[in-house]
Amino acid sequence: MSPLRQHEVRAHWERAAAQHGGELPATTKTDTAKRLEIDALARALAARGIAERSDAEVLEVGCGNGHNLRALAARFPKLRFTGVDYVAGMIAAAEGWRAASPDAGRLAFHTGDALELASLPALRAHYDAVLTDRCLINLGTTPRQQRALLEIGAKLAPGGWLFAIENSLRSYALQNDCRERVGLPRRTPAAFNCFLDEDALFPAVAEALELVAIDDFISLHDLALYVLVPASNGGVVDYAHPLVEIATRLELAMPDELRGAFGLFGQNRLYSLRRREPR
Repeated sequence: MSPLRQHEVRAHWERAAAQHGGELPATTKTDTAKRLEIDALARALAARGIAERSDAEVLEVGCGNGHNLRALAARFPKLRFTGVDYVAGMIAAAEGWRAASPDAGRLAFHTGDALELASLPALRAHYDAVLTDRCLINLGTTPRQQRALLEIGAKLAPGGWLFAIENSLRSYALQNDCRERVGLPRRTPAAFNCFLDEDALFPAVAEALELVAIDDFISLHDLALYVLVPASNGGVVDYAHPLVEIATRLELAMPDELRGAFGLFGQNRLYSLRRREPR
């Protein structure tokens, strides 16, 4: 992506921050997907033993207006959270609600770029976990995504974890296959989005980060939203359709042993990567 195009990406998020402030629509279109994203991040923090540590520090890169960290701080009272975003308006919105939050002392927000984490003096040297949520897809190219992952890897403490919710070319293609099978046209990614090419991205950073697990936490939701509902109502994607809410509630209630039972059809996947120790 050209520097001009990157400027357009930043302008898009600056407009979103100005229009929506600390509200959900600043970073996503649907409450149902956001509930599933927060649940997936919370389960990842718990599964890797981070949630119960009283000394753990968690960083979110590309935190937007802090919606994720507000929810996670309320859920995990022992953790300390820091958010970084390159849009000053997003950080201003996050600071706006943080000031009135009962968790304000465990939350901090700073303006900064995912590609320049090492140069941000406000950040700690290392974090026990780093989160991203549809951040890497805004970087435009796979090499820029690789660079961001290496920046993040350098911020992880020994044995630290990266939990990245990002859009996947692989699962998106399978979702489109489903659409074609019910007579719908294939969808294309939104403007500025560079979905992750897993086969190119993760091997390129494998010396620093080990891909340990993938959670397909949103497949049923996306099948309902992008396939079943449009197939029944003339091709319209209806974020408020009752079937989307039912699919969300069902995925949230699934026991761990059945997670992933709905296949690889979600736009987003949660990638759990662990910092590798130098040889």
